[in-house]
Amino acid sequence: MAEDGHDTEDVLDSARKRQHERAETIEDMLGGAGRMLGEHKYPTTSEELAAEYGDQRLDLANETESLGSVLDRLVDERFESAEEVREAVYNEVTGEAGGMAEYNDERALDEIDDAVSNEESNTNWQ
Repeated sequence: MAEDGHDTEDVLDSARKRQHERAETIEDMLGGAGRMLGEHKYPTTSEELAAEYGDQRLDLANETESLGSVLDRLVDERFESAEEVREAVYNEVTGEAGGMAEYNDERALDEIDDAVSNEESNTNWQ
């Protein structure tokens, strides 16, 4: 058993299960569009995919959106595989974090921290 109290195999099994569940969620959301994306020739761009499959409907939790409208938000993206497209579309409609591409080192985080601290202090005095 690992020192932190977690069995390595259990951790790996949990990670595989989460990955499988995420893949199923993406496939459910994309429906027929997901199958068509799998048949497309790669590499390709978001613009090419929007032109080809833009009218395909995505069944989201609270609404239906066209694949084209999602791809329009992925301007100038290049995809090497259907899996990359599926992940990008999923992340776009669910708001998943985009990693370091969304990082902004010019953001004044110290000012935000100070503002939050001041608000918390004012709340405690009421």
